[in-house]
Amino acid sequence: MAAKVIEAIRALERDRFRAMVDGDVPVLNQLLSESVSYVHTNGKRETKQQFIDAISAGRRRYRQIELQSQDVVPVGSDACVVTGRALVEMEANNGALVFPIAYMAIQTREDGCWRLVAWQATRCALE
Repeated sequence: MAAKVIEAIRALERDRFRAMVDGDVPVLNQLLSESVSYVHTNGKRETKQQFIDAISAGRRRYRQIELQSQDVVPVGSDACVVTGRALVEMEANNGALVFPIAYMAIQTREDGCWRLVAWQATRCALE
């Protein structure tokens, strides 16, 4: 059972990263909890609507999110803690911005569906 949950969460995380790059608002709406707390690498915290609005309006443009490592730990039957590292490429006003991040995401089951309820990322030093 745990293996199925872990694989489902990994797929949802991949889907969310792809939706962020593609600007796919319907998918983001489906994958993010209404009460999500989304904390970016610069410390800025956004609600679900603020996060989605920034992507849909083109104020935040992800070019690529390359997953480098990921651990999924089920906590009870309705929550998973996801930790990982990724390389993020964003489109900035003066060209591409590429930086590695370490992150923690919390996925919870709401009304039978897994949704992201918390995200916090930290920019890592280039090694």
